Amino acid sequence: MTNQPVNNKPYTSKDSGFWRAAGSLGCGALLVFSALYAFQPLLPVFATEFNLTATTSSILMSTPVMTMIPGLLVLGFISDRYGRTAVMKVSLLFVLATLFAMPFAESFLLLVVIRCIEGFFLAGIPAAAMGYLADEVDPSSVGLATSIFIGSNAMGGLSGRVATGYLTDLYSWEISFLVLATFALVATLFFYWLLPASRFFEGGSGGVIKDIKGMLIHLTDRRLLALFTVGFLIQVIFTGIWTYLPFYLEQDPYALSLKWISLTYFAYILGVISPPVAGRLSSEIGLRRTMMAGLFILAGGALLTLNDGYTLVMIGLCAVCTGFFISHSMASASVASTAEHHKSGASSFYLISYYAGVAAGSSGVGVLWDRLGWVGVMSLLILIVPLLMLFTNKRVSKRHNRYAIEEGLK
Repeated sequence: MTNQPVNNKPYTSKDSGFWRAAGSLGCGALLVFSALYAFQPLLPVFATEFNLTATTSSILMSTPVMTMIPGLLVLGFISDRYGRTAVMKVSLLFVLATLFAMPFAESFLLLVVIRCIEGFFLAGIPAAAMGYLADEVDPSSVGLATSIFIGSNAMGGLSGRVATGYLTDLYSWEISFLVLATFALVATLFFYWLLPASRFFEGGSGGVIKDIKGMLIHLTDRRLLALFTVGFLIQVIFTGIWTYLPFYLEQDPYALSLKWISLTYFAYILGVISPPVAGRLSSEIGLRRTMMAGLFILAGGALLTLNDGYTLVMIGLCAVCTGFFISHSMASASVASTAEHHKSGASSFYLISYYAGVAAGSSGVGVLWDRLGWVGVMSLLILIVPLLMLFTNKRVSKRHNRYAIEEGLK
């Protein structure tokens, strides 16, 4: 693929530059989200190897997310002021270094430290990618570029979970991470090769304090605060289910090996399909009703996992993924439609609350698992879903939104 001649027009889907940009960000997203979620199916392995409880081993999932939150703020702020491509390129190099270091970590504490460093720099791509697309891509083609990026997010989460789980069962977790690091190296090289230089970026010229105040103004809007809460709560449920699922399925009556447990993450394919379907549905029945439907599907699927039959559990997990991604896309679309100004800042705060939910769902839910098992994890669902319904009924926009998926997950 050849470089497109520099011109003064944003890329459209007819330009090779568009596909270079979409492809490079897709490679970055695959790397970032496969690295972030690669540990999730392996938590029982680390619990056994380092003699840990399930809750303690889950720190390997929660700590990178906790450092990812300040990373989103810091790297997002830097990218807005000084340039997006540099932030993304440097971040991927640090992520790559941490992945190659992990297989040689000899203690759980050292793994946690490496994951903390990794988490901060994992934020580089999501912090800058949508701003880059908004700068360089014509509005008529931003929706397509966004869909490619979102789909790559879901595929990264899927591939990271399945690959590390399957390879660890066959060989070892060290081998699985060497393979992941090698994939990350290839993805980074493609990212550097494909990414077009910024042509329309304009750095912040105002004072730093003024920029910070502009970001914080959304924290005074009760409607947006409620939507941020929705994002947090649905992620607590979703992450809690998938974090403790390996512990659940390795027990009787399922007694599955890690190889087969890792294959359950193929349910994530529905995370690629359901957001654009939800976007089209919202144009017919509105954001609120679409999100309500997603919450009902999420709740019904989670309850199906309480059955002893493996087939019903798998159907339930597919419904959980479908319902979650519908609800998530509609909540984030509502943020975009509710914010009257500084829409990127509002979306950033939603993303921060979303990842805070990952951290809480990883380790916080472990208390329920340790004491009550899978029934305890499901009890959280029973408590949270009515609260979500209340927030949705009061705060989610009624209006029909043809471009929900385009605005939603930015």
